[in-house]
Amino acid sequence: MRYIVLSVFFMFIAVGCDDHVEKVDVSSSWNSIMTKLEKSESALTTINPMNRGVVVKTANQIEKYASELYLNHINELDTVSLEYVLECLAKSAEIQSNYNAAIDFFNEAQALNPSSEKAPAYLHNVARIHDHVLGNKELAKSSYERLINLYPDHPLSKNATIYLENIFDKSEEDLLKMINENNS
Repeated sequence: MRYIVLSVFFMFIAVGCDDHVEKVDVSSSWNSIMTKLEKSESALTTINPMNRGVVVKTANQIEKYASELYLNHINELDTVSLEYVLECLAKSAEIQSNYNAAIDFFNEAQALNPSSEKAPAYLHNVARIHDHVLGNKELAKSSYERLINLYPDHPLSKNATIYLENIFDKSEEDLLKMINENNS
């Protein structure tokens, strides 16, 4: 008898509680965050870059939405969506002067989807940050070479090849001499 009473009691609790549980559509929750991310990222392209405060505020919004997707919904995202999230994290990190994080996110985006049409640009951004922002010529050179080796026919690789052969690591004096020789 006791077993029956307990069984009925637990069934009552289970059924009664089920009516009060709010059911959340998980896909719509990450979709709504993705929509907010896309709007913020799109807005970034319309902002005057000289208005640094608005640029950073928008980058912070992008980071908020992209981080939410990356940390809490990563398993629900397809490859293209996750690549986009990583790209947004990289861009926002670079705007916020968090260059090592930007490099990591660009590398992760490229590794996630190496056949993506944007993959060469991710590697180019890694090389550019090492070269022109952080001033690490050794890592810049290896990053340019990685771009060239992985995507030899891409226009960014061809530009990187010309850059490494003719301009990279040259002094201003050497560059001026080269320009003068070409103009003679």
